[in-house]
Amino acid sequence: MRYYSTNDRYTEVPLRKAIMQSVAPDAGVYMPDSIPVIPRALFNHIPEMSLTEIAYVAATTLFGTDIPAEQLKSIVADTLSFPIPLHQVSPGIYALELFHGPTGSFKDVGARFMARLIRHFSASSSQSLNVLVATSGNTGNAVARAFENIPGVNVIIFHPQRTRIDVDPHSAANIHLVSVRGSFNQCQQLVRNAYTDVELNQRIALTSANSINIARLLPQTFYFFEAYARLAETGINTDGLTIATPCGNLGNLTAALFAKQMGLPLKTIIAAGHDNERLWGEIQNGQLAVSAFNDRALATNLSRINALIHESPQLVSLIQCHTFSDSDIAEQIVDTYRRYGYIMDRRTAIAYRAASLHSHSDNPVVFLATARADTYPDNIRTLIGTRIPLPSPPENIAKDRRQPNVTAPSVAIAPTYKAIRAYLIDNFSESY
Repeated sequence: MRYYSTNDRYTEVPLRKAIMQSVAPDAGVYMPDSIPVIPRALFNHIPEMSLTEIAYVAATTLFGTDIPAEQLKSIVADTLSFPIPLHQVSPGIYALELFHGPTGSFKDVGARFMARLIRHFSASSSQSLNVLVATSGNTGNAVARAFENIPGVNVIIFHPQRTRIDVDPHSAANIHLVSVRGSFNQCQQLVRNAYTDVELNQRIALTSANSINIARLLPQTFYFFEAYARLAETGINTDGLTIATPCGNLGNLTAALFAKQMGLPLKTIIAAGHDNERLWGEIQNGQLAVSAFNDRALATNLSRINALIHESPQLVSLIQCHTFSDSDIAEQIVDTYRRYGYIMDRRTAIAYRAASLHSHSDNPVVFLATARADTYPDNIRTLIGTRIPLPSPPENIAKDRRQPNVTAPSVAIAPTYKAIRAYLIDNFSESY
């Protein structure tokens, strides 16, 4: 399959270049030139299929023309070595728990799949690849774990000061932490500047592990098919399925639209944001429009969403946007715990609150539980004003938390592109 830039429909590249480059030379992000549809017959058998079987069919649909079948099957199995359970929280509302991976975040799915694709494509190259990441926490941890010790790949994680990235310097020598004396939005923009710096990219091979990269985004379609399968397995009517997702950089919303175009019968896709981010936003003139405040959304997945809408205008009718305040979120966390015994982090609570607005007895609603509630335990307990019992993390996550002081040293730099550019040239230009 070929991939085009959202800034130029007629400039196309193969999958390998779209992944290894991540951002097009014209500063657009890559989109597949067509979206293959999964045969409808699959849905007759999907309740009996496992997560990896479902993901393999979706992956073959998306990447099967570019990656050998056995290699793709191995990538899927290695990526999804943990479950994605569906848990009924309240009548008609279900949590799809995406936090059972090694770092306790939904980003494990995309990061692990992308790392394995890059390992596949870089195996035959004599040049080192440098993967840049901007993060405020979860993305950096997921990417660091996914890329540990992949030969010929350096990962440079740019994060604001006081952001903790859990990396063991003894087992992950290819992971490099850079503390930027600025905000996450500054990190995001500065890293993006590096992708479009022609002279820098001639000296250093750069790509992104944020959802700018199509290889990190498309695997997020897997869990929407899994939600459908687990509902169907219990005999629930899935014809009017609604999905609710919290939104930061719009990756899960974009992936849900891809899943719909691949044949998943979704009725509504709810995008829920936090009012402090001023994310929403409405459909205007046949496109999704968000506040200019959220530059990272405008720069990446928003253009993908609007490219999908341009090709299929009917998608507009699927998207519903909601915004909730701090008090809304706190109220939802407390109410859901007291009524149903289910504990949620703040982002998950945003999605559940949106789901509850669309809940009807005859149509199920699945919301994405994107991180474990104990990711920031003190924040949750302070937020609700009481000490709630938080579940223990699973063994694959608990192992890391038993060594809280083992982390790689972080280089501190100024929040300027000049500083980031100099750091990259000084430390990585010799690897290209």
